[in-house]
Amino acid sequence: MAKVISTGTFNINTTVNVASGEKLVFKLKLDSITAGLNSNFTASLNGPGELKVASLAASTGFATTELDFIDTASMADPLNTDEIVFSPELTTFYGQNKYIFVPNATGTGLNVNSLYEEFYGDVDYPFYSGIFDIILIYLSDGTYVEARVLSARVVSGKLRLKIDTKLSQILRTDLSTNNYKRVLLLSRRKDETNVILNFIKREGKTSYGFLIPEDISDTVLDNIDTITREVKQKLLNDQSIVSSLDGGNFG
Repeated sequence: MAKVISTGTFNINTTVNVASGEKLVFKLKLDSITAGLNSNFTASLNGPGELKVASLAASTGFATTELDFIDTASMADPLNTDEIVFSPELTTFYGQNKYIFVPNATGTGLNVNSLYEEFYGDVDYPFYSGIFDIILIYLSDGTYVEARVLSARVVSGKLRLKIDTKLSQILRTDLSTNNYKRVLLLSRRKDETNVILNFIKREGKTSYGFLIPEDISDTVLDNIDTITREVKQKLLNDQSIVSSLDGGNFG
């Protein structure tokens, strides 16, 4: 009997949320057999080299825009009293899951941090604004304006941030003539370096303890006893040094 081989390509347009390390599996299911054919056949999916999975994660890379950041016509509009309007070119980067700026560290003669020069560190969050974010605008006269963001919307391809401060004349003039010095958008983020514990403390000295996250590395957890001993020993050594110091007297 001649062997018949048939191949086909299919697309699945759906969203699946998976965590790092989880597997995404596709399975073939036989619903029926055409009359006159037996069940002696094999169906399979080609290897991983043929499988393409699109991700909705934010894109990363090096990008610059040499055009105006601010939409000057909108800022010159006297009917606009409380909105900062950005140019369509900058708005293309706006979105919670859209784009994360990564400095260009390759190439000769290129500025590694061309977005913020020497003033700030790496930006590892998407360009996105939420309610009560802070916007700082440094003006040409050396002053700055600080305002809270009340809402963010994209209208006709332009990002509009509604603020809790009325636009002053110098602010409007600087933004409409591109004479402002700098615009900063500050968003609130959870700080992983600080922990606040609220509890009723028993009388006596405070004892030492460790906060261990649920997703701690197994390697760290396997060596937690050794780490605990070394930390306690260092604390004891530091205490002995402090205890031996004389605080002095005030004359």
